[in-house]
Amino acid sequence: MESGAVAVTALAHADGWDAAYRLHAGDLVRYLRRLSPNAEIAEELMQETFARAMRASRSPAASHELRPWLYRIATNVAIDRLRRDRRLRFIPFGGRELALERDVAEIDLVRHALRAIAPEQATALVLRLHEGFSPAEIAQMLDVSETALKSRLVRGRRAFIAAYERIGGRL
Repeated sequence: MESGAVAVTALAHADGWDAAYRLHAGDLVRYLRRLSPNAEIAEELMQETFARAMRASRSPAASHELRPWLYRIATNVAIDRLRRDRRLRFIPFGGRELALERDVAEIDLVRHALRAIAPEQATALVLRLHEGFSPAEIAQMLDVSETALKSRLVRGRRAFIAAYERIGGRL
């Protein structure tokens, strides 16, 4: 039996997915929270990530490949949601609520700025700067060349800074 078939069999077993969930769900929610307007949506996206992973016909052959594979699925789920939300976005009714703490306001500004830039750039930035993946790992997750990824990171940083300053953030 080849190693890929072993991995599929191991993960297909309920205990394998339970272990993967326990090991990675928290990190995935934190990652998705950076790309989501609220914690509930991040939780939904994480659940959708695992649902898609469990429906996949193939899974990583080696255990060290599982985390990047799940992040790739989560990234695709988040980009799909960001694109759908942009198509359905309405002008907000009221003014923005004032945050009671500076940190909360800052986090909201960062999240808002991330949602204002291209989803491909936002996910590349979050994977690199917040999740600590290497450029090679991110390029593989996003199925792009390292050169294309580096371009996304550069453009993403510039777009993020512009969006952040536009909404009132100060660097």
